[in-house]
Amino acid sequence: MADFFQEMIGSIDSLSEEQLQELLSILNAKQSTKKQKAVSNNDYQGTIKCEYCGSENLKKHGLRGSKQRYYCKDCKRTFVIKSAPIIQSSKLTEAQWKELLRGMIQNLTLKEIAENTSISITSVWYNKHKVCSALLEIYKEQDGFVDIAECDEYYTPLSFKGKRDPEFFIKTLGRMPRHHRNYAEKMMYLQNSGCWNELKNDPERIQQLIDSVETKLRGISKEQTCILTCKDRGNHLYMSPTCIGRMDVNDVKKHLKGKFAGDSILVTDSHASYPEFARSEHIQLEQIPSGKHAKGAYNLGRINALHSRLQSHWPDKSNRLLATKYLDLGLIFFWWLEKNSNLTTQEKVEKLYSEVASVISNTEYKDIPNRELSLNTKGLIPKKV
Repeated sequence: MADFFQEMIGSIDSLSEEQLQELLSILNAKQSTKKQKAVSNNDYQGTIKCEYCGSENLKKHGLRGSKQRYYCKDCKRTFVIKSAPIIQSSKLTEAQWKELLRGMIQNLTLKEIAENTSISITSVWYNKHKVCSALLEIYKEQDGFVDIAECDEYYTPLSFKGKRDPEFFIKTLGRMPRHHRNYAEKMMYLQNSGCWNELKNDPERIQQLIDSVETKLRGISKEQTCILTCKDRGNHLYMSPTCIGRMDVNDVKKHLKGKFAGDSILVTDSHASYPEFARSEHIQLEQIPSGKHAKGAYNLGRINALHSRLQSHWPDKSNRLLATKYLDLGLIFFWWLEKNSNLTTQEKVEKLYSEVASVISNTEYKDIPNRELSLNTKGLIPKKV
């Protein structure tokens, strides 16, 4: 162990400035965790203060409903935090928060972030979603556009990653989950689904369900999610989940209405929704003909490059970005990264920490899986899945 320690110390001089910052962040997070473990489990050592006397000399005092109750050792009164900034109301230290944010920025896995921060994978998942929810609160309007803006749709398969209810797939979607199973395993899934009594006398329906797993997506279907993206030459950016299946003019208006200056030029593909939208906004429209890459000086190079970065940000063999339920949260974080791409990793960590630190949140763990879909489902699936 001593030899390893000396070897590690000797290699520090070879690290870059950014690597040193990352190492320091991980060490601070680990050290703060050890300090936390030395504190009595009954004593809360965070930054929450008594709402009556302002003391930080608190301890946990049971629950009121699902909310934590605190007892002030100084004024002897109890209280519940009704709403508090997400970082202030958290058990994580500043060092742990910053290391978690660093992991998000570097696109590390939940497991890697959990190891670096010494917290559970569940806590990492929960706090990542709270950070993205805070960004959605801060930047919910995103940007407007003032010059030549390129606009296009990005499609990703509808994803129910993490959904475990067989009846949802069989009765609501009319298919099985897209998991790799052989024929016997598929039959076992159907028999254990709770729907077998309805299915066992309908062999044609059983075969349709088994075959549905192998369905390949072609064209724009109800199994795909449309993400509307728009970017101009000034790096103004908008991106948001829009609908299931093909987008129409009402979807465009809902997301982009009022976002264009009068002298803006909108550059798009040949999608039929854009002419009516451009007329309603009184802006010039330049549509690239189908099968062409440009129309004179106009092209979709910036937006295509954005889509390439988006696809590689969540590398997945199935070409799925995130579960559709959380797609708006993932996209606002990607939006934030794009807007701050000129900063170093450490500068991004500090800026993100300062931005989300003051956001008031009442979000609890159970609220995140129970959130509604943010896009137009067109009645094809429930708003809550």
